[in-house]
Amino acid sequence: MMNTSKAIITLIRLPNLVFIFLTQLLAYYFIIQPAVVDTGKAPTLPPFYVLLLSFSTVLIATAGYMINDYFDIGIDAINKPGRVTIEKIFKRRTIIFWHVLLNIIGLALASYIAFQFLLLRFALIQLLCILLLVFYSTTFKRKLIIGNFVISILSALTLVTMAFYEPNFELFNVHFQHSKLLWMYVCFSFLITFIREIIKDIEDVKGDTVQNCQTIPLVWGILTAKKITYFFILLLAVLLLVMNIHFFSFNKTLVFFLSVSVLPFIIFISGKIVRATNSIEFHQISTYIKVVTLFGILSMILI
Repeated sequence: MMNTSKAIITLIRLPNLVFIFLTQLLAYYFIIQPAVVDTGKAPTLPPFYVLLLSFSTVLIATAGYMINDYFDIGIDAINKPGRVTIEKIFKRRTIIFWHVLLNIIGLALASYIAFQFLLLRFALIQLLCILLLVFYSTTFKRKLIIGNFVISILSALTLVTMAFYEPNFELFNVHFQHSKLLWMYVCFSFLITFIREIIKDIEDVKGDTVQNCQTIPLVWGILTAKKITYFFILLLAVLLLVMNIHFFSFNKTLVFFLSVSVLPFIIFISGKIVRATNSIEFHQISTYIKVVTLFGILSMILI
């Protein structure tokens, strides 16, 4: 039986939270803020408030992971019996308490920042994320494609949120290099998350079957799920090629890094998917996708 510290790390998906935190900070300090400074304007958010905004996102994500496990006890008991923490270590009412508390704190922080520097309605972004995470855990996760789409959108929103909270950043200016670059990362985040969600659905097919979930591999079969994954991997490869061509003169170092890290790795993952036949192999593929995600996040440092 796992100890309490390990159980907490498992419950809140600590590595994923680190990814979210890094994504937002690197996007702000290596894409958004330099772009604002280049236009001769001053950034809206002081450094401390940038940290608070990212911390708000992390708290809401933590609450989302907790409520997801709360509603997934039956599925996880079949797919990952050794990783189930609720009822074994944490009581259900404790999970609900922390879910509500973390969401309140996360929303309060975002509301405070929005009220101080922008307009209070900007905090609706965080409220939307909270609602989507709750509906995902209770309903969307068990529906065909909708669950995959919601999580992918939420992943992309981690980047868009930082841009929204910096009004001096020209997010929708298609002639602005940094705006186009940020949107490339938004698309990257969406695609890589969608790929990983399908792989996780294939990995969890046994428990999802018992709980009558309507995931892609259960409704259309594992072979079709693999084909859909290949399609999204192709889209990701095309995105990276377009990114490399378009930004070659803008930042050769970034293009080189993506070419030698992310592109070869997604080709490697494609080969692994072709040969994968059991949940252990699909779990390994899910881990490889996390590595690709990390490469994508760290590449922002080169901008």
